[in-house]
Amino acid sequence: MPKIHTCRDIPNDLVKSLKKDGIAMVDCEFTGLDVGKKGTDRLCLIQICDKESKEIYLVQPDKNFETPNLVKVLNDPNIQIVIHFARKDKSAMENFLKPKCSISNLFDTKVASRIVRKYASDHGGHGLAALVNEFAGVRLDKKVASSDWAKDVSEYSQKEKEYAAGDVQHLFLIRTKLQAMLKREKKYDIFMK
Repeated sequence: MPKIHTCRDIPNDLVKSLKKDGIAMVDCEFTGLDVGKKGTDRLCLIQICDKESKEIYLVQPDKNFETPNLVKVLNDPNIQIVIHFARKDKSAMENFLKPKCSISNLFDTKVASRIVRKYASDHGGHGLAALVNEFAGVRLDKKVASSDWAKDVSEYSQKEKEYAAGDVQHLFLIRTKLQAMLKREKKYDIFMK
């Protein structure tokens, strides 16, 4: 298991590392599923790591949602943000985080999976757990997925921290495998549109 850090914003060293590599793996947790501009639920946690995934940062923004270093990374068009099922995560980060966040360089592993993994079932076959199992040979424990992510990050159990970290830990490998499949099947241009 990688080292897990809890914080209110990512450190400058991680910003530099992500800028150098040009890629960041990201996931979010919410109070519920109705997030976005008119939603009643809010963003609680952002998980982020570099391509090595040796250290994973669990970012719980302060009450004003100010995360200048994290937003700097998300706003950088030269850093590809890898997210599984990005629709809600992207919308929530752009709606809640300050200063203003706008993600333009995105790789959604669920969309890539749907385009190229036609052999997978539409019922869970494109979910993160299925991709982690297929490409990393790891079974994700989803038992704590419905935890109270709004409580202070210092109150998270070790299982909750490991669950949150697990959602980004294998994203670089998944993105690499899916990207190769998309190119092999000549579907990469379709995905990038």
